[in-house]
Amino acid sequence: MPNGLPSESSDEAHLCRLGALPDRLIFILGPHRSGTTYLHQALVDTTAFDYISYYDAVESDRLIVNHEAGRREAVIRALAEEMESFGPTRGIDHMPINPLHAEEYGFLLEKRYHTLQQAADISNTNFEPLKILCRKKRFLSREPKPLILKNPIDFYDGFIRIAETFEGCQFIFIHRHPLSVFNSHILLWRKLIQSKNCFLAKIDRSYDAVFDSPQTLQAIHLSTLSPRGLQLAFEKFCNAYEFYISHIHKLASERMVSIRYEDLCKTPADVLRRIIDKLALPVAEENLNARPAPRKIAILPEVERVYRANANRIEPYLSHMGFGLMPHD
Repeated sequence: MPNGLPSESSDEAHLCRLGALPDRLIFILGPHRSGTTYLHQALVDTTAFDYISYYDAVESDRLIVNHEAGRREAVIRALAEEMESFGPTRGIDHMPINPLHAEEYGFLLEKRYHTLQQAADISNTNFEPLKILCRKKRFLSREPKPLILKNPIDFYDGFIRIAETFEGCQFIFIHRHPLSVFNSHILLWRKLIQSKNCFLAKIDRSYDAVFDSPQTLQAIHLSTLSPRGLQLAFEKFCNAYEFYISHIHKLASERMVSIRYEDLCKTPADVLRRIIDKLALPVAEENLNARPAPRKIAILPEVERVYRANANRIEPYLSHMGFGLMPHD
């Protein structure tokens, strides 16, 4: 609950009123730093979709009581005032801060941070909180719209679980050159550990908790600097690309579309149109107004060394996606 507003009871007593999931669920998946946020917001901006906002994520336990008590707008205003102290953008990218901007559903599901050295299945396995939130969104919607969802972590080894859990759902996979993804990932983590990102700490309690543990903070910091830490971080991506190549054929072609971030930057309207046509999405042509502004970021030498030493592992993925060895190839 935003500062200055008293806490209300949760939605627990209202869950029996909820109906089924929305008729259409569309998942945007891709590695962290691959453009999922931009694509998510670009599709949300067409107004053709329902979505999970920052407000929905922060107030997920009180969405119904806020609505029925007439508190929703007051809570959104309080969140906006609170977010003014975070800065003009989220700090993890250049997206402006706004309580109604689209957010990841993973903040409801992911409970802890691992250091980059730890290797484990990292995608979600328990989707019950997401199912409840999706049912709330349908219950509160003024008109039925497809619900568009995104969470990068479920790209790594989890999209088959999603397909099995949410029958009939569709997927939009977004891919970016692996070296660009890896480089951006390391740069972000170094920034996030150097000082607390207030926006992320508000929405992600597990990140906030990292700063209460000097040992965890130091371990994550070292993992972004050491050759061993970088190696294991890149292995996470290698495993994800191998999982994608090994499992993508299990999804029916009509359920999914795969795009490249680089193509989205060059011809955004054409790429969005391909998504819409492939998945038969209810988006009007005049609402396609995406104008990405990609930044050129220098590749860290230590990151490139690890990438080149292990690039043979991802050759099948590079070939499948039409990428060269290096981003500029």
